[in-house]
Amino acid sequence: MKNFYSRHRCNDSFRIKVFNIFVFSILVVSLVFTTFFVYYQSRSEKEDLIKQWKLLAGFLAKSSITGVFAEQTSLLEDAVKGIMQQDSVLVVTVYTLNNKVLFNIRKKNLAENIRPRSADTNVNILKSGKDRVFEVIEEADTIEIQTPVILESVTNTEEALYFNNSDLNKTHRVIGYVTILLSKKGLDEKIKYILIRNALIATVFLLIGSILIYIQIRRVARPLIGLTEAVRLFGRGESFNKVRVESSDEIGKLAEAFNTMSDNLEKRDIEKQLLEEQLRNAQKMDAVGTLARGGAHDFNNILSAISGAVYIIEKRAGKNFTLSRYTGQIHTSINKAKNLIEGLITFSRLNSMHPISVDINRLIKTLLPMMKNITGENVDIRTSLSEETLLIMADAFQLEQILMNLCTNARDTMPDGGLLTIETEMVIIDAENSMAHRLSKPGRYARITLSDSGTGMDEETQKKIFIPFFTTKEVGSGTGLGLSIVYGIIEQFKGHIDVHSQKGEGTIFRIYFPLIDKNL
Repeated sequence: MKNFYSRHRCNDSFRIKVFNIFVFSILVVSLVFTTFFVYYQSRSEKEDLIKQWKLLAGFLAKSSITGVFAEQTSLLEDAVKGIMQQDSVLVVTVYTLNNKVLFNIRKKNLAENIRPRSADTNVNILKSGKDRVFEVIEEADTIEIQTPVILESVTNTEEALYFNNSDLNKTHRVIGYVTILLSKKGLDEKIKYILIRNALIATVFLLIGSILIYIQIRRVARPLIGLTEAVRLFGRGESFNKVRVESSDEIGKLAEAFNTMSDNLEKRDIEKQLLEEQLRNAQKMDAVGTLARGGAHDFNNILSAISGAVYIIEKRAGKNFTLSRYTGQIHTSINKAKNLIEGLITFSRLNSMHPISVDINRLIKTLLPMMKNITGENVDIRTSLSEETLLIMADAFQLEQILMNLCTNARDTMPDGGLLTIETEMVIIDAENSMAHRLSKPGRYARITLSDSGTGMDEETQKKIFIPFFTTKEVGSGTGLGLSIVYGIIEQFKGHIDVHSQKGEGTIFRIYFPLIDKNL
């Protein structure tokens, strides 16, 4: 459980690291963009409002020309009170050129410390000229806009009677100025609204971006996590499924490479197991062969001596029925011992066989009468031979021994009779199936299939039937070397034999031999 949590914690940490990097990048971009956008919008909003307030100040200055020139406050009252109706206007003051206050009005409940600057500081805007000059003074909570009151006059009054006013020479003279003190509350609220709005947009953008990035990271990391888990199981020698290739990018190519590597290693393991099994069988065969070569001659001499002694006893005993019964049993045991020695000698000669080109179909047709004699009348033998000529390199006598042994075993599994089917065909074995069938290399093979309808055998018995001296028959009924000899002969000719059986459903033997070219 600890390893499970630590493994998933490592997987999550990778995703979290990548996720944090992307989210941090989005956060930085959002902050930079939001800061720039808020600054730009705030500045634009402020410039627009100042522009509007300058228009108000210019309108007031133009409306105040007569009142300032005549120094009559009653002529200024309507224009000033119209300006005061604006929510952001706090104080409006109209001065003469001599700094005399002609009109001053304030919002109700306005603090006394909030007032325009003194007239001495307004000299910057007091200049003659056609262009109107505005001065904007910004404080923490207020903005003050000052502009001159300019009086226009025509130099020649007689020309004014005959010409358009725009074509006349005019003079401009500053006769006073107006000051409007404005509250920044409305501007601050707009800037605050802009800030909140953009902050919300940035937050939504960050949230949506984080969700999309997390989904994408999970999608990208899923095959990587699967690959990591497969590598971990592979390193521990545990079984694992192939990594799913979900993309054609670097991760997908890595998954394909890992699958190819695992397949190759699995094939090598199968080849290793096959070689180890072949080595074990070869060692068993070699041990039996060594035993046969070392003791067969001496053992035959002993059996001959025993047989001669029994013959003398039978001659001297005459017609003694009781004694002859015992001597008959001795003869039977001697014959069984001789059969065992013949099997051992066969093992010892496996390495000295001389293969030639053999036509399997012709060999089976030749042996068919002998097979029927072995199996008896209760067993029906059917053949299905390939129309194609199947040539293999083998020893004809040893092939006969293979077929006779298998027919004998089939007969023993069908004591009440049954069906024995012999089939031949050409098959092509690829690289993958060559390992599955434990063949040395892929290519064209002749396959001989013998299937019976006998008693069958369980899986445990199937694993032992090719082991020397293993038998399922009663004690004294078999040597246990028949299928071992079959296996050894087939292996000598670079072939292989497979067995498939189930209890009560018969047995199928499939023998594979590499084919040779007909023209050779």
